[in-house]
Amino acid sequence: MKSISRRTVLTLVAGALASTGLGYAAARSLSDADLVRATLARYLGDLNVSDDHLRAFILEFQKRNPWDFPTGKLADAATLLERLYLGDMARPLLPDNALMRLERFERLLLADFHLLTNYAWRSGPDDPITYSGSQHCVNPFANFESV
Repeated sequence: MKSISRRTVLTLVAGALASTGLGYAAARSLSDADLVRATLARYLGDLNVSDDHLRAFILEFQKRNPWDFPTGKLADAATLLERLYLGDMARPLLPDNALMRLERFERLLLADFHLLTNYAWRSGPDDPITYSGSQHCVNPFANFESV
């Protein structure tokens, strides 16, 4: 049987510490925009939306749903796992409360994204997505000119 040298153990420990530190630093550098982009990409694919329009959408979404936006560790973990394409494997491991918060956030985000942007009315998938703002009537067939 081959024994493990002290140098090998120290190398493994140093590697584990370095990867943990890098993972923590990567998770702490994520923003709300990263979470929104990762969530939208999960369900709608890569989107052609500028940072300015995405930022305006996020501000409106947070104003409309201030308690539903995940914060702290849940937001960082969800963003990081979605970027690494591990979200489907990690979701069953989440506590029930965190899973329900994340699912509620995703449902509200997708609904507001359809209502507050021109995503549904684009002529093609490569057209840029723009933030159109909050409107009182979101019925696309409403005609207010004849009233």
